[in-house]
Amino acid sequence: MTEAETGAPVPGALVAWIGPGARSAEAIADDGGWFEPKASWGPGGSVEVSALGYRTRALPRQDAEALEWRIVLVCDPLALDEIVITADGRRRRRSEVALHVESVGATEIRAAGAASADRLLARLPGLQVTGGTPTGSSISIRGVGGPRVLVLVDGQPAGGALIENRDLSRVSMTGVARIEVVKGPLSSVYGSDAVGGVVNVVTSAPAPGFRVDVRASSGGAGRLEAEATASGGGRPTPGGSLAYRVSGSWRQEDRVAGVVDRESAFARVWDLRSSIRFASETWVVRGDASLLRERQRWPVGAGFSGFNDNTGVAGWIEARRRTDRGEWTGRVFAHDYDHLYRSARGDAPIAGSGAPEQQERLAKATAAYSATWGDHRFDAGVEGALRGIRSPEKLLEDRAEDRQVELYVQDAWRLSGPERSAAGTVAAGRATVLTAGARITRNSRWGSTASPSLGAVAAVGDRVLVRGAVARGFRAPSFKELAWNFVNLGGGYVLRGFADLEPERSWNLSGGVEWQPLPDVRGGVEFFANRIENLIESGLVGHAPSGLAIYSPRNVADAVTRGFELDLRAVAGAGEFVAAYAYLDARSLRPDLPLDRQAKHSARVRAAWTAGRLRLDATGHLTGSAPIVGVGPEGAFERVGTQGRFAALDLAAALEIGGGRFALIAGVDNVFNAQPDGWQGFVERRFRVSGEVGQSFGRTAARAREPSGG
Repeated sequence: MTEAETGAPVPGALVAWIGPGARSAEAIADDGGWFEPKASWGPGGSVEVSALGYRTRALPRQDAEALEWRIVLVCDPLALDEIVITADGRRRRRSEVALHVESVGATEIRAAGAASADRLLARLPGLQVTGGTPTGSSISIRGVGGPRVLVLVDGQPAGGALIENRDLSRVSMTGVARIEVVKGPLSSVYGSDAVGGVVNVVTSAPAPGFRVDVRASSGGAGRLEAEATASGGGRPTPGGSLAYRVSGSWRQEDRVAGVVDRESAFARVWDLRSSIRFASETWVVRGDASLLRERQRWPVGAGFSGFNDNTGVAGWIEARRRTDRGEWTGRVFAHDYDHLYRSARGDAPIAGSGAPEQQERLAKATAAYSATWGDHRFDAGVEGALRGIRSPEKLLEDRAEDRQVELYVQDAWRLSGPERSAAGTVAAGRATVLTAGARITRNSRWGSTASPSLGAVAAVGDRVLVRGAVARGFRAPSFKELAWNFVNLGGGYVLRGFADLEPERSWNLSGGVEWQPLPDVRGGVEFFANRIENLIESGLVGHAPSGLAIYSPRNVADAVTRGFELDLRAVAGAGEFVAAYAYLDARSLRPDLPLDRQAKHSARVRAAWTAGRLRLDATGHLTGSAPIVGVGPEGAFERVGTQGRFAALDLAAALEIGGGRFALIAGVDNVFNAQPDGWQGFVERRFRVSGEVGQSFGRTAARAREPSGG
């Protein structure tokens, strides 16, 4: 079983044999998507394949044999329930996660042609991209962003967060199958930083057999890209199945995220991501490794350029053992991230110049147990982490370290109604699922906190889902906020940390309804309110004997975000239509001001049409005007300007030729070249074109015969 969008296996797919008289034996695909046809499946019958989040597919036995039993499933864009990937790497139904989860799949990623995660997410209502200092970009979810949004890659933290060098423009789309966005705080599952929400970048699973894919792209602003992927394996053997995937990419352009001045700006990123996976009847083992190299250059004045050089290495290994009573999981993760800033004239920095290199180190281990007991699906685990940063001339003693232990428990309790089928629909009657979780975090530097969550999802018949949740989120004070010791003589100030900072905490209440009145139409509405307390902000606390102003962080602010979101999806033959709107009211209570650059209105309309091997996509997105909040002449925060309204239309066309082995993709972003005032970074019109070549070797060439519809 493979997925049409990515060629990845579909584990857990249900294969039912329908004989001349009745439905009989069934088979279930394993973790590699493989299944064994039953000996009783004689001639004259057919197979029906269903999986959660995919369209059910039925075909006669002779057709299945002609495909060598390699069956391709198409994602169902209207499924009321689907599989999502949570922080512990487990595949879960969306109804088992307390808050709303929104996914951007491979087809939309391909049409968008985004070079990095921030540009893709900026299209979604309720999400806004803002610039970093001095470079970079971050995302806000429903009005809460920056360090209060957790960014993960396959459930593991992205590098740079510990030294506050976050940058979503650094996260490339190399080998990415989809991006999942949790809207709202859910620290009971994800831990610290999940105050506004979570962005989880999910990479593709290895394709079965052996396959090579190559892509090259070019576009405006000097954009050049190249990517190559090799994957394969997965065929079952008596001892188990082994699969692998290796993706490498290079990209560059004459722009730097967060920098408005385009003169002499330049960014280049090298990425390498690899995964190897083994599965048997009792064991599932996965090991991933990644390497990142980045260079940024941008003007800083007086003929000088600033240079950022970032290097990140990460890896993790996980082993799951199935037993009759449940599943045990052990995982070890480590990453090493280095950041070096320099300034110089010309196109390259001078070796050995500039401030000392900043470094972050993280190592963590997780042990977990999952089981289904009657109507309960239960998870519990413990996680320990050793974390540290080195930041000479910025921290007391130049370095800081801590130790952290977390305990968590989760439960999904089915109160009534039948189990959902593999296709994700309720056969009859009603089903209600209560979800509850809690995480207790103990840190050696800042203390302890608890993060509970409670949610409920009720399926009313097979057309309506009603959901509601209350969840706690928190953000721990950073190493630098606790231990700053930075003197800026030119700026006339000193930054000092405050060791008694407490974590920022939030309560979120949300509820909504999803309704599918017709098989090809789905709509929904969701309301939310989020109260954030103890926000950490730096302010003037006094003056040094030398006269330098002393700034130090304190828990001095509270904020409230609230609003609602509407969405509509429809499928008609070869066409797909999506419309969504989000309203946001985001204010700081201490002081009483709107939150910086948070627009009240955002919307998106997307239409796609497929005719054979040709696919056309059009996406219109709107972000309303927003206040710019900064430090005024009197030294206090106030509204200092307005970020203009941004409305753009993006177009894309993809044509597959050569039996699907080759593809040409062309697009233009911001067709009418809208350039509103006050925006951070670049929003000009851009053209792009790319070519893709993909080849399966051996018997897996049957993928070229995948269906074009449901």
